[in-house]
Amino acid sequence: MKFLQNNYKNIILGFLSSLAIYPLISLYINNKLLNLLIFLLLLLLFGVFYKKSYSEEIAKLAKKWQILALLISLILVLGYSYNLINTGNLVWGNFKNFLVSVVKVIGFYYLIKTIIYYLLKFLKTDFKESPNKLIVNYKKHPFLYSFLFLSICYGIFLVCYYPGIINYDNANQIKEVLGIHTRYLDAINPISDSTLTNFNPIIHTLLLGGLVKFGITYFNFNFGLFLYTMLQMLICIIIYSYCLSYSIKENIKTQYAFAILLILGFIPLFGFYSITAVKDTLYTAFLVLFSLQIYQLLKKEKLLLKDFVFLFLISMLVCLFRNNGFFIIILTLPFLCVKKEKLGILIVLFMTVITNLSFNNILLPKLGISGTSIRETLSVPFQQTARLAKLKPQAFSARDKKIIAQILDYDNLASDYNENLADPVKNKFNKDYKTEDLIQYFGVWSKGLINYPLIYIDATINNISSYFYPFEGSWKVYHKLNIKLPEAGFNYHYNNLKVQRDLLHTYEIIVECSPVGIILNIAIITWSSVLIFINLCNKKRYYIFMIPNIISILFCILSPANTYYRYIYPSLLIMVCLFPIYKNLCEKKN
Repeated sequence: MKFLQNNYKNIILGFLSSLAIYPLISLYINNKLLNLLIFLLLLLLFGVFYKKSYSEEIAKLAKKWQILALLISLILVLGYSYNLINTGNLVWGNFKNFLVSVVKVIGFYYLIKTIIYYLLKFLKTDFKESPNKLIVNYKKHPFLYSFLFLSICYGIFLVCYYPGIINYDNANQIKEVLGIHTRYLDAINPISDSTLTNFNPIIHTLLLGGLVKFGITYFNFNFGLFLYTMLQMLICIIIYSYCLSYSIKENIKTQYAFAILLILGFIPLFGFYSITAVKDTLYTAFLVLFSLQIYQLLKKEKLLLKDFVFLFLISMLVCLFRNNGFFIIILTLPFLCVKKEKLGILIVLFMTVITNLSFNNILLPKLGISGTSIRETLSVPFQQTARLAKLKPQAFSARDKKIIAQILDYDNLASDYNENLADPVKNKFNKDYKTEDLIQYFGVWSKGLINYPLIYIDATINNISSYFYPFEGSWKVYHKLNIKLPEAGFNYHYNNLKVQRDLLHTYEIIVECSPVGIILNIAIITWSSVLIFINLCNKKRYYIFMIPNIISILFCILSPANTYYRYIYPSLLIMVCLFPIYKNLCEKKN
């Protein structure tokens, strides 16, 4: 009895958290007795956890962190429902479901609040400089050692996966440069006979396809792709090494940079992406460099001409290597006007906007290179319309259906609908649409929003849930040989190191399933980014260099695919490469 009196709070909190976590485990177990034993084990573990961890300090955690903990808890409960049945009915379907959901939110809330407390405590803890000889030696030549170490680590992947890994977009990019018709041309009305388009950033297409074409002309296909892969890998290694060496030169503790070096080298996901020709790899490296440049400018007392020149150059690289990179630049640079050299910042912003618009709207059309389709920005409303057509076809009048058919393939809209992927719907967008057709479509769309808001909400949540809910599975790396180019007659093939490739992929799966793999989870990346951004808001103006990360996450919400790892990859690399800087800032008092 005395035990219960002394520990009733821990038992209650443990019981609530057990109720929250248990449904996630019970999905995979059908035995009732085993389920009961697992629940009792969870109750014991959480009871001990709260007895050892929960304190008055955690209970009085700052209000902003309590709100964040509550928000994450709500999303965990909602995410469970959407992951299981693609709607929120397990939350608000009936009173019983609602009551159970409230209990689960409370259980998650105390668990998340405790986790946030310990994360903040870790970030704020000022560790002593490590006397380890390996770390001391690393401090002497951080760039050189980082470069050599990552070159060896990533070089292993390149040797095993020679000449490099490509996806379907890369196959089409190469075909564009080689003058072969691609599906991108079917989605638009080309402005010339050129097979080149700006669906993927044209600079990246020309770089990738140009080197492959060089290889075909003078050696072979594989050699050309190898040249691109090697160039991409070296650029990534140089930027990662620069970030780590910069942090050490700023007198940030060497062990932080060394730990990140080991993460970049030994977690195989980074090795796989370094040799995968997707546009996201180089774009991510440039975005990391841009974020670091923002930090450097915030830290400097006086900005020089070379600072503005480099800012403009790296801003343009971000714009040129991903079409939506332009929006990151124009949404980030205005915040730099906190510096006294406002005019210089505004000039860089103006030049970036003018250069980018001139490149896309004047130079490319002049060269006969077609642009992308407006459909790429309409995934969210298209998914909402498709879900409504599938669940409530009677919601549309004959006139409404005719209007939708001017934009999308209404007859197959319901069957094409995929909760997690907008491509089947948006790929049937009518490229011959007129502006008034699109205006009429949004008239029909808005009626659906008014009359069936829950269906629209369900469509949106289903298409973005994995970026916030951590218990959805997702692929992470490309590793299979893409067959599109061999099918087109090109001699693209891996070498005979199949056993080594299988070992590397197995190693990736093992790391992903290990505790280390937690940092690779899409939702964990999202919430860690949010936590650090909020924490940096207390550090004067240093939150600004995290803005590109937050905007990248917003792009994921607007993207056509759920659980698409390469969309969150920029946020992961910004988090990892600049972690020593975050840690150093968090250790400092305001």
